[in-house]
Amino acid sequence: MVDIAMKMLLRTVAILLAALPIASDAQTDVVEIAPIVVTGTFELRRSPPAVDAFTSYLERQIEAQREQEEAIARSPIWNARFWSLVPVRLESSTNLNEFFVPNYSTIAYRQDIRKIDDFRKHSLFSSQSEK
Repeated sequence: MVDIAMKMLLRTVAILLAALPIASDAQTDVVEIAPIVVTGTFELRRSPPAVDAFTSYLERQIEAQREQEEAIARSPIWNARFWSLVPVRLESSTNLNEFFVPNYSTIAYRQDIRKIDDFRKHSLFSSQSEK
C-alpha cells in the first residue's frame, strides 16, 4: 500500500518538474486591440417551415424523375421503354447456367430431394409396413 502511494507521489513530482520549464518559457505579453464598434441591426435568417422544405424536396424529386423520363425518350432504341416489357432480359448474364440447366438437374435440388426422402423414411406418421 505504501509502495503504491510512494510511486504515485514520485510520478506526480516528476510530471510537475517536467512541466515547470515549459511554464516558465511561456511569454505573458499583453496585446491591446483597438475596440470594434458594430453599428446596424442584426436579423436572424429564418429557415423555411418544414412543410415548405418538404415541398421543395418533393419538387426536386419530381423534376429529377421528369428529366430521367425525357432522357429515356430521347435515347436510342436499345434504351427504349418497351424493352422493360420483354420477359427475358437481352443483356448479358454472369450466370449462364441459370438459363440452360433445368432446376431438377442441379446439385442443390438433388440434395433437397434426398433430405425429403430421408424424412419420409424416418417419419413418425408412416405406417409400420412402410418401414
